[in-house]
Amino acid sequence: MRAPAPSKNFMDVSQDYWLKIVLELKLRQSGGDAFQDFFSDVMSNLHGDDFVRVRAFGVLGDKGCDGYLMTTGQVYQCYGALNGGTGKVKTLISKMEKDFLTAKTKLPTILKEWYMVHNFVDGLPIEAVESLERLKASNTEIKFGFIGLEGFGQRISSLSESQVDSLLGPVAKNSDAQGLQLEVLRDLVNSVAIEARSVSTVNSELGPVPADKLDANNLPGHWRSLISGGWQNAHLFAGYFDRHPEHLMGQELADLFNARYRYLKSQDIEPGEIMTGLYEFVTGSGTVSPERQVATQALLAHLFESCDIFENVSARSAV
Repeated sequence: MRAPAPSKNFMDVSQDYWLKIVLELKLRQSGGDAFQDFFSDVMSNLHGDDFVRVRAFGVLGDKGCDGYLMTTGQVYQCYGALNGGTGKVKTLISKMEKDFLTAKTKLPTILKEWYMVHNFVDGLPIEAVESLERLKASNTEIKFGFIGLEGFGQRISSLSESQVDSLLGPVAKNSDAQGLQLEVLRDLVNSVAIEARSVSTVNSELGPVPADKLDANNLPGHWRSLISGGWQNAHLFAGYFDRHPEHLMGQELADLFNARYRYLKSQDIEPGEIMTGLYEFVTGSGTVSPERQVATQALLAHLFESCDIFENVSARSAV
């Protein structure tokens, strides 16, 4: 039986932005069987019994099928690469061609559509697109496609709040940003303070954040909104560091995040990916409570405002 598609009206704007970040991290951190399990969980929540989980059984294998949607004849093949697919172009293309041929040969009576499900959250290599187009041209009776970050997001957006929570954990609401508690802030600072000790202190003059810094650094919409929203609590970190008995604590954390920002920037990745990397640097893997999400948002907003992470507009224009 096909499960009904619940409405997503329970989400406010802030939750929608947080969902994008949490989902991206979930895909980056899921590889192999864990990625296939996550995809199957999403599809089972969305389609109920119409979606069939598939597992390899000994020498019988899975015949090139990691999941099947009965009403449409959609066969899914999953590839979850570590760290969101970085450097796995040849492996992805080889898997696409081999697994489709297996499914076409061994599942001719059920295969009507074929989809490559992947976690290349930074975008697919053009070689993968070319490979899929070759498969299309040689198999005109079959529909083809990719399912990646956007496809996961579309499917999850149709689920209920309890279903989303079971898949990704709770995400922060607008109301969670009100009344950020000191103990949450303190715990967050303490969790990264040890690593800050290993960073050499380099004093730098910090100026006010330029009004158009968000635009100048080309941050995507969800991160612009979250950083802007975090400014309501950013002053709490400034005050906490001013009152901290170790008067260099604020500078040590600033140096730590500046070094991490420079490292991520050197990887030639997009600004949104850099900000997500900084968020993951604070929170680690696994479920993050809404309170800690909001505290991390405020910390990143504080560092952004102080120009410890991302570029000052005047510095960019001088290059």
